Amino acid sequence: MNRVTKDQLCTSFSALNPPVLRVQPGETFVMETNDRFAVYEGPDSAPEAMEVLKTMAGPVYIEGVKPGDTLKIDVLDVTTPLDYGWIGATPGRGPLGQRIPAFRKTRVQITPDGVLFNGNIKLPSRPMIGRMGLAPKDGPLPSNAKGDFGGGMGHTQIGKGATVYLPVFHDGGLLTIGDCHAAMGDGEATASAVECAVDATLRVTIEERFTVRRPVVETAGEVMTTGEGETMEAATDMAIHAMADLLMDHLGIDDTDAAMLIASAADVRTGLAGHPPYTMRVSVPKSLLSG
Repeated sequence: MNRVTKDQLCTSFSALNPPVLRVQPGETFVMETNDRFAVYEGPDSAPEAMEVLKTMAGPVYIEGVKPGDTLKIDVLDVTTPLDYGWIGATPGRGPLGQRIPAFRKTRVQITPDGVLFNGNIKLPSRPMIGRMGLAPKDGPLPSNAKGDFGGGMGHTQIGKGATVYLPVFHDGGLLTIGDCHAAMGDGEATASAVECAVDATLRVTIEERFTVRRPVVETAGEVMTTGEGETMEAATDMAIHAMADLLMDHLGIDDTDAAMLIASAADVRTGLAGHPPYTMRVSVPKSLLSG
């Protein structure tokens, strides 16, 4: 199986980044991400450590993919190759920032049964991919950017079993991933969860049934649209409008019907609440799209 190794890295979403791997549509491959937090010691870290913090795996070029296509990315598995991860808390950052007197980085143990915090508090293990994106139409964009190309969406559902749909703006798509976690709560309120390296097993195909204009995430039971903005209200507004567009496209309904369905069946949830730009998502049951 082809692999992107943890030393094949980039620091931006960009069509200028040379591909580190080329795959055929439908081919299964692995992308290894690195331990970005190993040398990070807070906002005053050395420039070298700050550069490592920006790193992502990729990009991967998918043969035959062209602008206007919709890329379907199946997340077949997300595993943690190391038995540890890191959680950081930074003064002034996030809703609890005023309660944090100094930067703290805690090493936690990743076990088959969960994540151990302070040696005796067990957290559920939920490996996920915080950043997943293609080369944006206009770029390069930094590793924490998010938008119609995907990027730093920070949605906990992007883990094993999820499917992510992204619009393609450049030949080959140029898939890049990073900012992965062994566990993360919705919102990532302090802007850091269990930061760690992962091995992500992916399969990418060209979606033939429909196209998307913005990221769409599908799990076993739900379909989600995403939004981002300098305020949580703006991010929510974008995600809700994206869901309205999706329902109208798939069900052949008008704006008013879409509004009624969203009010009755959609959940608005937080992606990233630690600092702007914030991300939100709107989720509906998959059964709703069957009409």
